[in-house]
Amino acid sequence: MTGFGRGRAAAQGVEVQVDLRTLNGRFLEVRVRGLSDFPLLVHRVEERLRTSFARGTVEAIFRLLPLTNGARKTLDVNLAKQYLADLRALRAALGVEEKPGLSHLLALGVFQEAKLEEEALWPALEEALNQAIAAVERERVQEGEALRQALLREQRLLTELLAKAEKIAKKEQKLAETRLRTRAKELEAVDPGRLSAEISLLLARSDVREELDRLQAHAQGLERTLSRDGPLGKELEFLAQEIGREAGTLGAKAYGPELAQLALELRLAAERLREQARNVE
Repeated sequence: MTGFGRGRAAAQGVEVQVDLRTLNGRFLEVRVRGLSDFPLLVHRVEERLRTSFARGTVEAIFRLLPLTNGARKTLDVNLAKQYLADLRALRAALGVEEKPGLSHLLALGVFQEAKLEEEALWPALEEALNQAIAAVERERVQEGEALRQALLREQRLLTELLAKAEKIAKKEQKLAETRLRTRAKELEAVDPGRLSAEISLLLARSDVREELDRLQAHAQGLERTLSRDGPLGKELEFLAQEIGREAGTLGAKAYGPELAQLALELRLAAERLREQARNVE
């Protein structure tokens, strides 16, 4: 399922911003960007995202922006002394008249940005991440309800098609039996025992009771699944796959064109279900 969320929080003189995006996917893939200097924070963010999402691609992009009144620099005195000594030696070696001073040391970077502590940064990072997750979840709830309604429509259509298939299958089975027995009377010269066995075999091949029972069971399982909360995508995909498989067998065993056409409609409904299920977590 797709979603977008943004969060902000401040700590240690910086503002933490995070943009969180989720995309459809069969498996869970977590990506964290913008925290390459903080490996421990990357790990904690990944763990937090893995507990919040079960499926799809989840990408969190962080930015750490200095606050106008919060930037801090530190002076490395030992480094400044070493720079000054090196500058004096260079002046003597080159015979330069200008004496090294503070401007030269500043240009060399004796004042450096204070390093952010990972542990101290985590509370703000977590707060911003929680805001983004909450925003994504709100969007996903709306999308999820729309998907649920679309899947329920397909489920109702599937139930209607199965009811029609039941009636058509009974009619075609009787028709097949009548035709076979009529043909048998025309073949009086054939051994009666062998003829009876052939008729039984042909009727068994055209009997679709087992396929219809399985399709009914899968349709009921689909209805139960759609009534639950939580991650359902993989289960829905499996049911759609099984419905399509049974519908294919039903079409192959259909005695007449009416049931074969209905089996095709069942397969198309199953494919639509499967496509929608890929968008569900």
